[in-house]
Amino acid sequence: MPGDPAMCRLIAERYVELCERAKDPVMSQGLCSLADTWTKLAAELEFDQALLNTLSKIQFEPIYATPGAPNLRAA
Repeated sequence: MPGDPAMCRLIAERYVELCERAKDPVMSQGLCSLADTWTKLAAELEFDQALLNTLSKIQFEPIYATPGAPNLRAA
């Protein structure tokens, strides 16, 4: 899966630094919003990676068509 949560957190930290140094309140708010977005992205990537890791360990049984069920397989 593409994406590195650690890199996202580093980018978020950089935006926090810029947010704290910004003199314009509108600019500061925008930079803080970007920091929040990158932090959320890092958390989502960590969750997705954990979920994919768990799913990769599950052995799925094949599902066979039941009588009367529509055939959804591509022809």
